[in-house]
Amino acid sequence: MLVQLVSFPKYHRLTIKERVKRMDEISQILAETDADFVMFSQSVLKSEDDLFDSIKLRKIRKNITALFELKESSGLSGNRLYLLQNGNLRELRHQLFATADKVNEDTVEALLKEFKRRRRFDVKDKGFLIVQCGENNILKGATGCAEFRLKDSQPEQCEIFEKILNNVDVVLNPVHTRWGHFSNFLARLRKFSDNKRYCFSCTQMEGSQLERAIANPTHNTTHVAMCNQELISPILTKSDGKILIQLYQID
Repeated sequence: MLVQLVSFPKYHRLTIKERVKRMDEISQILAETDADFVMFSQSVLKSEDDLFDSIKLRKIRKNITALFELKESSGLSGNRLYLLQNGNLRELRHQLFATADKVNEDTVEALLKEFKRRRRFDVKDKGFLIVQCGENNILKGATGCAEFRLKDSQPEQCEIFEKILNNVDVVLNPVHTRWGHFSNFLARLRKFSDNKRYCFSCTQMEGSQLERAIANPTHNTTHVAMCNQELISPILTKSDGKILIQLYQID
């Protein structure tokens, strides 16, 4: 199976010309990819209409699956996830929390329900799970492998979380911008990728992120890929000077 990560530059506001160009770029990427699954960086577009138009501009394989997120300022409540699968685009609702101080029994219960109802999907014979950006605060730990944040106070929720993880093959954790405390972030991805799971994360780019990713395709702050708590390398890295694309092969 081939997994492709795609990152665009971070933006605050897109002009009409920039919107049209980005829609065309998304369409072209989807039409030309050989990947089975494509994950785009967060806030890739602002309008639901733009996203629908993007996937109609060119002929796209029916068996491709792709994950998108629309920016909050699109007029919707929260940053919304969308999944393209079997030629259909469906909404996966919005991010439930973004910071550790919002993690409690109630918010975790809501997230666990989302994991079961909307955030899990299959590509070929692999089970995928989406943890949106700061929802990774369900874990804690600065080094090594993180653990369930409410492990001591909510052991039943911890058990449910572990069962959910153990029933998928791939965990996706797209984030909006590069993580400030990167060691904490890597510890969480190690947890998501333990027991021979895969974990993939991508973010919008700013500053020298693109140049650093091209210089070091395996270890950078834009695209992170892990299996069994170890970083894995892409089989392809390419860029047109603005967009970063990396392709990974998973067993």
